[in-house]
Amino acid sequence: MATKRKKKKMKKNQVQVPFPVLLANVLVLVAVLGLSYMWLCSRCDALGEEIKSMEDDLTAAQKRLVNEQDHWSGITSPANLERAIRKHDLKMVMPSEGQIVRVGYQLTKNSALALNN
Repeated sequence: MATKRKKKKMKKNQVQVPFPVLLANVLVLVAVLGLSYMWLCSRCDALGEEIKSMEDDLTAAQKRLVNEQDHWSGITSPANLERAIRKHDLKMVMPSEGQIVRVGYQLTKNSALALNN
């Protein structure tokens, strides 16, 4: 019986500070929202860097495209083609105007529908 009295006495002597459950819930909510905001910001920054890197790659590819198109147009110019024909001693001549077939774009019903969509 002596031990029971000590336990009861110790319980009465302890002070319990009430902690509001609403305050705890609000603190947890604020912490979760803060961490979510930080994660979202870091993710946006990472995506922004990735977009910038891809834009730089696109700019470099466009510059290479322009350079290659200039190079190709230089190679396929009539003067350079004639020079290459003479260099390789080929028996070729440029076609006359009557031999050239021009292919154009003809608007059909299906292609008109595709353009409208």
